[in-house]
Amino acid sequence: MEFLGRLGKNREESMLQFDNYPFKLAVIQELMYEQSLLGKPYRRGGDQYFEQYPDAAETSEEESIRRLEPYIQQANQFFQELKIPCSLAERVTKLYVGEELEVYYQINPQWMDFDEYFEDGKDFDITDISEREIRQFPNLDIIIFNMYHTPPKELVEKLKSWGIEVRTPD
Repeated sequence: MEFLGRLGKNREESMLQFDNYPFKLAVIQELMYEQSLLGKPYRRGGDQYFEQYPDAAETSEEESIRRLEPYIQQANQFFQELKIPCSLAERVTKLYVGEELEVYYQINPQWMDFDEYFEDGKDFDITDISEREIRQFPNLDIIIFNMYHTPPKELVEKLKSWGIEVRTPD
């Protein structure tokens, strides 16, 4: 990706560190799909899935899930391995976490069609954020949670204690 050429010699020291994958996905959503700061091309697994399987709406649930599994694995590997420069952390002022996010579609383009099988997107729920993670984002002021599952009360209290406004659908 084009931004990697601008990094110093020790890239690992210049990259954000994440302890919680769903939180990393929310940051990726903001930086890659909202602000277009994570280089191009963007991950387009969802689009590729429907190009390869134009009959997705007509196939059985079992066949669709069989087809989805490799896309989910590839996308998770891509996003887990994605390095995010520390210099971009200051650009994150808010995070929105909702079912309709592009990053989730690129991982599993049919999770909302089979929400029972995928437990209403439970794999995408942010259930914890470490202090080490949050300290990397000095300008993060608000996190808006709009998933099927509300975040744990302990997480909400922790975020508020760190000075972050938290909004939930309730």
